Amino acid sequence: MMLRRITTLLFPVTLLSLAVLPGLILAETNPAIGTWKLDPAKSKYSAESLPKSGMLTVETQGDAVKTNCELLEADGTNVAYSYTANFDSKDYPISGSGGSSWREGLMSGAETIALRRENSRTFGAALKKSGSVVMTMKTVVSKDGKIMTITANGADAKGQPTTFLSVWDKQ
Repeated sequence: MMLRRITTLLFPVTLLSLAVLPGLILAETNPAIGTWKLDPAKSKYSAESLPKSGMLTVETQGDAVKTNCELLEADGTNVAYSYTANFDSKDYPISGSGGSSWREGLMSGAETIALRRENSRTFGAALKKSGSVVMTMKTVVSKDGKIMTITANGADAKGQPTTFLSVWDKQ
């Protein structure tokens, strides 16, 4: 009888722990979680002009990460995009706003993103348009957790190869 009461009392606590724990583990084991500021002096873009500034926020949302990026382009245009995705290689939608060609210029026209974890500090992404990969990205967080680099390879709207390396400082 006493064991049954203890089990009845502990069951809701156990369920709550199981619901919260994945997000806590993700936050502790994902060094990309946080707010990042673009370092234009260390970044390089091949096709598009380099943004003047940028802020990137990565946060946990359940088992997923929610990423918000705001950029000030060289021409003064504000661009913002976001997505929420799990590290399961499944496609998740990318939403955003800015100039009429923000999606084409920045992401090779991508509509979705699929994330995968390569190791504790390295993450990969496939950006897709109509189900086909148009850009691949690799994110690496430094051992000290202070610098994040994102490298990307894809093609622009004309099919020309485009690459970029963006360097972000933890805030």
